Amino acid sequence: MVTLSFALAGWMVYQSNIQLMEDEISKQFSIANEQALNRLEMSFQEINRVSLSITLNPSIERFLKENIVYESDSYTQFKNRKYVEEQLNMLLVDAPSISSVFLYNEKGELTVLSKTGASGEPGADDLTRMMEKLEPHRGNMVWSRAEAVSAIDPNGRRTVLVAARRMLNEKLIPYGTMVMVIEESLVSKVLRDLMENGSGKLLLLEPMGGMLYSNTDQSETEQLLRLAKENYPENVEMDGITYLFVRHELIPAGFTLYGGASLQEIQRRNKDIIRILVFAGIGIILLSALLITISTRTLLSPLAHLMQGLRMLRSGDFTVRVKVNSGDELGYIGDSFNNMAEQVSELINKVYLAQISQTESELKAIQAQLNPHYLHNLFNELYWKLYSNDQEETALLIHAISEMLKYSLKPVQTDTTLGEELNQIRNYIKIQTELFTGEIETIIQAEESLLNLRMMRSLLLPVVENVFVHAFRDMDKDRVLRIKAFLLDEALHIEVADNGCGMDKETLRTLTEAEAVLQDGNKLGIGYKSVLRRIQLVYGSAYGVEITSSKGNGTVIHMTLPIKSGTPGSHEEGDR
Repeated sequence: MVTLSFALAGWMVYQSNIQLMEDEISKQFSIANEQALNRLEMSFQEINRVSLSITLNPSIERFLKENIVYESDSYTQFKNRKYVEEQLNMLLVDAPSISSVFLYNEKGELTVLSKTGASGEPGADDLTRMMEKLEPHRGNMVWSRAEAVSAIDPNGRRTVLVAARRMLNEKLIPYGTMVMVIEESLVSKVLRDLMENGSGKLLLLEPMGGMLYSNTDQSETEQLLRLAKENYPENVEMDGITYLFVRHELIPAGFTLYGGASLQEIQRRNKDIIRILVFAGIGIILLSALLITISTRTLLSPLAHLMQGLRMLRSGDFTVRVKVNSGDELGYIGDSFNNMAEQVSELINKVYLAQISQTESELKAIQAQLNPHYLHNLFNELYWKLYSNDQEETALLIHAISEMLKYSLKPVQTDTTLGEELNQIRNYIKIQTELFTGEIETIIQAEESLLNLRMMRSLLLPVVENVFVHAFRDMDKDRVLRIKAFLLDEALHIEVADNGCGMDKETLRTLTEAEAVLQDGNKLGIGYKSVLRRIQLVYGSAYGVEITSSKGNGTVIHMTLPIKSGTPGSHEEGDR
């Protein structure tokens, strides 16, 4: 009687609510259709990202432009093409659905081909249509469907998706055209769930209204395209079967997805569900008495252990573990409880150790800061002791060392002034001449109005150090060092010139390309390259360092810096 009542009630509910079930399933299909379109949008955005990376790559732009004017020889062109192809292959690693990329220069000539899949170049007619589509667009992506050469398909051709765009540089000046061949699986994999059992009808339109993908034959596709102009009625009959269609559009990308589900398939599935429910109800009724008897014995004991463990865990005992004697849901809960307690215990220990480590790091940082300040204070006391004992020359030398130490203690990202930087140069020259190198004629030319201009800290010291270490290394007399600061073309220019040994062309070329290692092991390029790199990172490529030298005629290092006034601060706060 219970079984009969269960089956009868299920049948009556099915008959009375079948329409509600169809509406709900239709709603779910609409949600699935929208979600599939959203996943497609992520794929299209990835393709667009890769295309932008290729378009904005300066190496690719330079190669396409050089390919038109033929400024380089054949070997250089071949080397540049291989480099560009390597750049393309690196960019295509994150987009395996892109099988080929074709780059055309402004003359329409194929210049670069990067091929990672089996699909080759689209047919001439398809390319012509793509180029015509690009005419009214300026830098936007244009999509189409085409037939491309294939190395693995039996007929030698396969259907692919083609995306193209005019290549514009950062100044929006066109310099070429890019055509990407994309496997159709980019779309079919995402829409696979909507085509389950082959009952779904799908049509994907690109922003200009052309068909990009469809799982129907040619006649059905033509019917779907006609219905697209009618904004798709909700119920459409195709080949004697009624379909429920939904429409979703990606804004602002412009892609439109039409999806249709068979109502007959929905009704068939609903009937199957009812049958399953009926048989499941019969089984449940027959087994319920046995399960109730067994479950009352197996549930109470594990639940008691879990409750006891939760109480101990709540009291702060994270070492508590419960005994798991079964592999059912209660056993899973017991395992989860044990894992949770273990993870919480580990996290507490990690946080405790992290706090100890942080405290030790702070103490070390404070100690590291105190040590140099201690030396600075010690030098000051030594300076006043010598000065009071009428050892003025030695005291001034100690004072110069103390000032350089104090200057070096300030953060490197804190700006200084030209005047302060020149004072540190004077201190360094005094130390060098007094302790090591002897007399040297030093000429520092800078108008007083320039001394308050802001600049990065320690730009001149590495350059002057190179003068003493390398330029005057083998000179004992007649040494002249000239430092001149002046304004020109809305920029601050600083020249450091010497009459030292100079450099030959090979040494100068090596210095500008890589670190030059001298015979004594000193790296001549470290100071120069560090200054050049810091200027480019902070101020940009418009500023930098130039070096002029010849063997036996000295060296001139010319710095170009922006004009900055005001109170010195951090150059990381928007000075770039």
